[in-house]
Amino acid sequence: MNITKPLLLAVLVAFALLTSAPARSGFLTGEDLLHSCSPPAVDPVYRLKVAECQGYVVAIADASDCSRSNLEFKWNSSTGASQGILVERVVDWLQAHPALLHYQADGLVAAALSESFPCNSVTASGQ
Repeated sequence: MNITKPLLLAVLVAFALLTSAPARSGFLTGEDLLHSCSPPAVDPVYRLKVAECQGYVVAIADASDCSRSNLEFKWNSSTGASQGILVERVVDWLQAHPALLHYQADGLVAAALSESFPCNSVTASGQ
């Protein structure tokens, strides 16, 4: 099998990028998430990190609303906030609470959404 030089180079670069990333231990801390959400523009995997951040926040947001909690946190998902707004609010919350960044990111995202988009008596009752 003859592999062309550009293809071989692409495979080697992809492998180098994969192996140079720090290993994750099964969960993200708030600090990990904040780094993914706010990478420097010159980071060679900038778009990948921003996509990881957005996907993580949206996944946590999908796990709860005013009728079901995530780690005892509920948030008003009926606000119509875009995914970008959700990420922006989470990043602002993480930056405002630096002492909590060592905790798991899922609970911090749930807390940020709960504080940013609180449920009221109507949304909490599902009416």
